[in-house]
Amino acid sequence: MDRSARYYLVGLNMIPALTPRRKRILRAHFSSPAEIWHLSLQRLNAIAGIAEIAPQIIAARRAISIDKEFEQAAQMGIKIITILDPNYPQLLREINDPPPVLYVKGQFTKEDAIAIGIVGTRRASQYGRMIATQLAKEIAQLRLTVVSGMAMGIDAAAHHGALQAGGRTIAVLGAGLLTIYPAINQRLAEKISHSGLLVSEFPLHSRPSKWTFPQRNRIISGLARGIVVIEAPLRSGALITARFALEHGREVFAVPGNITNTGSTGPNRLIKDGAKLVETVADIIDEFPDLKHLLAPATADKNLAKVLLSPQESTIYKLLGLEPLHIDDIINRSVLSLAEISHVLLTLQMKGLVKEIDGKRYTRSL
Repeated sequence: MDRSARYYLVGLNMIPALTPRRKRILRAHFSSPAEIWHLSLQRLNAIAGIAEIAPQIIAARRAISIDKEFEQAAQMGIKIITILDPNYPQLLREINDPPPVLYVKGQFTKEDAIAIGIVGTRRASQYGRMIATQLAKEIAQLRLTVVSGMAMGIDAAAHHGALQAGGRTIAVLGAGLLTIYPAINQRLAEKISHSGLLVSEFPLHSRPSKWTFPQRNRIISGLARGIVVIEAPLRSGALITARFALEHGREVFAVPGNITNTGSTGPNRLIKDGAKLVETVADIIDEFPDLKHLLAPATADKNLAKVLLSPQESTIYKLLGLEPLHIDDIINRSVLSLAEISHVLLTLQMKGLVKEIDGKRYTRSL
């Protein structure tokens, strides 16, 4: 391995003006990161698409300390992986615009090669967060990795679901690993780094901006074999991730939602355009023939639980759906007493078939 090439690749990645498009331009003209790093102002000015930022490149080169970046990363337990390294993730390497540098806190494992991405709006409904959490749990229970962007709403719910199942999850950040955003997710980030992975293509102290989040979405897609969209407006980062997934040849899935909810317009449109509708984790796994064997134990366990339902349990279970139902509505729709219904609901929860949402509302578990 040529350390100088790796070293200068990290340095070039630290120059803010060098967007992915501009890096591609430079790579098309020159053979090595070291050569690009040492280009003179005159030579930079001669390159179409680069000339307008040539002075910024020269100024940034003078201000940057590549050595300090490596030293600080090591002090914080952060690994710097470049596309020149053998441990760079293979799935990500295959996309048309792989990030040349990754900052990683945690460890890549073999499970990460069969990851599923879950994305959606920051302004998620309770229903959306519940679906994201449960779906991520079931994916993690199959020993698949859950990938998301650690934003508020659907992303955070997906990470929490995977962690609750004791599984792996990868969070792809839109800022440097020493600038956790949103700050409220600092504790979540720590949990993920202990049992999963934090990933960013941005230098350690990079601040988030309106362009860093769309840029990082291609990494979420690139690390996953498929992307599930749960609640997203038509103009959203989640749909940008879905578009990247199509470009990368990945599967696109969508969870249908209430047609009166603006957060449902994105996934509902994806389904109209050919994305696979998802109601259970089986709908995802069915698209991957090499993974279908994973479903047998989980499906058998759930079917067994349903077979063993008493008549009263079956009655209440059939009343429930994925939309939370208040206990008063359950009483009105059945002939059972409050005491009987309370007992049945508790039993169904113990069997893992029903969940209680806040305010005495109940829903089926996926």
